[in-house]
Amino acid sequence: MMNECEGAKEEGISFILACSHQPSYGLLGKSRDISASVYFAGSPSSLIPNTSIIILDQQTLNRYELSLWKSVSPNAIFIVEHPIDSEECILVPQDIPHIFLRNAILKALDLLQTQHQLALSSLHLQKEHGQISRLLDIGLALSAERDHDVLLARILKEARLLACCDAASIFFIERSNESRLESSSKDYDDGVRINGLSGSDVANNCVAAEAADKLVFKLTQNDSIDFHFEEQRFSLDHHSVAGYSAATGRIVNLDDVYHLPPSSVYQFNASFDQSMNYRTRSMLVIPMRNHLGKVIGVIQFINRKRDINITLSTPEIALKETITFDQEIIPVLQALASQAAVAIENNVLIDRVNTLFDGFVKASVRAIEQRDPTTSGHSFRVAELTCALAETTQQCDVGQFKGIQFSSEEMRELRFAALLHDFGKVGVREHILTKAKKLSPEAYGEFIYRIAWEKERISNYYLNQKFSLLKTQKLSSDIEEKLTREEAIKLQRLNNYMQAVADANEPSLLTEGTFEHLKQIREYVVEDVHGQSRGLIDELEFSALSIKRGSLTADERIEIESHVSHTIEFLKTIPWTPELSNIPKIAGAHHEKLNGCGYPLGLKSPDIPLGAKMMAICDIFDALTATDRPYKAAVPLKRALSILKSEVECGHIDSELVDMFCQARIYEVLDKA
Repeated sequence: MMNECEGAKEEGISFILACSHQPSYGLLGKSRDISASVYFAGSPSSLIPNTSIIILDQQTLNRYELSLWKSVSPNAIFIVEHPIDSEECILVPQDIPHIFLRNAILKALDLLQTQHQLALSSLHLQKEHGQISRLLDIGLALSAERDHDVLLARILKEARLLACCDAASIFFIERSNESRLESSSKDYDDGVRINGLSGSDVANNCVAAEAADKLVFKLTQNDSIDFHFEEQRFSLDHHSVAGYSAATGRIVNLDDVYHLPPSSVYQFNASFDQSMNYRTRSMLVIPMRNHLGKVIGVIQFINRKRDINITLSTPEIALKETITFDQEIIPVLQALASQAAVAIENNVLIDRVNTLFDGFVKASVRAIEQRDPTTSGHSFRVAELTCALAETTQQCDVGQFKGIQFSSEEMRELRFAALLHDFGKVGVREHILTKAKKLSPEAYGEFIYRIAWEKERISNYYLNQKFSLLKTQKLSSDIEEKLTREEAIKLQRLNNYMQAVADANEPSLLTEGTFEHLKQIREYVVEDVHGQSRGLIDELEFSALSIKRGSLTADERIEIESHVSHTIEFLKTIPWTPELSNIPKIAGAHHEKLNGCGYPLGLKSPDIPLGAKMMAICDIFDALTATDRPYKAAVPLKRALSILKSEVECGHIDSELVDMFCQARIYEVLDKA
């Protein structure tokens, strides 16, 4: 039987028979598992809508046409005594014995039951098709994900949605004779434990011999409660539900974890429920098998819900709204578990390959591009430009760069640094990283809604005024005209406010008088849907709209600039070979200025690596000329070169390098790429 959360029930069906005459139906009763209730309708007007079967004698048909009956119950099956051109009719002879009429009714009931079964079959097929399509989509998404943590989170999210459950966890098997999954050792607390883990001897299990296989509690998700989670390791044994499934490769499906048979080899540890005021009930644990059929871990599903949107905020709600994991869903979740196993193993393999420098750098750049699609290709273009400028510098026979040469290792180092220079953007919130205007789309949408709400309030006010005067016969044409003018003036003011905010929301330089106009808008008091008074724009919105140039507030700009610090810290964690050891220093200085006004360290010219000076020029040029940024148009080439020279005049970038960039037409390497 299907679960309620899956939208269908296979229950007995009751049909109502409407009869224009009253033969004896005492023999009808129940037939074919269908309950039939009989009532009599002398006319279409007395018919209950959507009646399933309607019996009409000829006399009634002569009085009321079939179309009148069908208009009330268009999907009904009709039993008639005279041929009618309609597929919904079952013909019976006039004045037949009741037994024949009974058989006609049963035939109609059989037909209705067949239709219902076909509808259920169609529903099942649609559901299965949807599940297969969903699994294919999930498989593609999982295979494309390269970030291990994101992959695991995605697996759990998709698993919970498919299973319609409140919580889920992933456990890995760490074999003693194999390379272990990347994870850090954790101290274990004797207090709170997570659903399904073993009880009082957990701490002892965590100190098992190094040679023993381990069960790694990698990740958990719960829709109803928030709690701190840390990766944990345990001995792989049968004491916990997850451990039993992982060790034996068997599926475990429990109706209620608090009512396990006394003979059960595994037990449920309720300490987590007790400490978090949670109630674990139904549980399903499915092994993850790789392409060789080997179990690499398990996915644990907890508390299947009648409705995925319900929050199990109390144990009482959990008991009421959770159901058993039925057999129908298990094959689907098995397929997902297999996909997850393959995706995880592939991901681990890629991570190992990426320990090689070339693979690591390329994978990192792809991660950057996925994080900020508005700058797609930026890092690769900066790398191409920087390396081309370095090659040109080697040909210089005058000036400060005479005799400068880059070895193949140094060129490789420079290329990697340029590719990874923006990696720290992964630490910047996406809505700030891609912010095109001063207000977020959500904040601007809320402002438009407040405008519309206020307009509606004004219109309703003047409408009520006119109506009140009209009831007392005091609404003269002059008064009506006056009220209409007042309404129009107030509505026009709101239109002006809306346009002013729209103009101020653009990242261009604020026009004179805009600030005072914004103050007026902020001081305009409206009521929200809860009757609370507030300004048409709040202080945060006012502050954002008051930005003189660009779209970022001071705090947001600081966060954007922090990407360089994130880049440095990330690159420092990589065990670079000696010939590549300067990558963090070069990549981390691409926003430094020769006069010391750059960031994050405020370095001056002598302390800025040559590669970083080159990269700074190429970074600015590409940011100006990129055509893939939806929030701004690309600057023409002539204008971009002019801006580079103005940066030289400000003491930000090197004049000789800019001259080489322009004279050698370094930018043309992008056309050849």
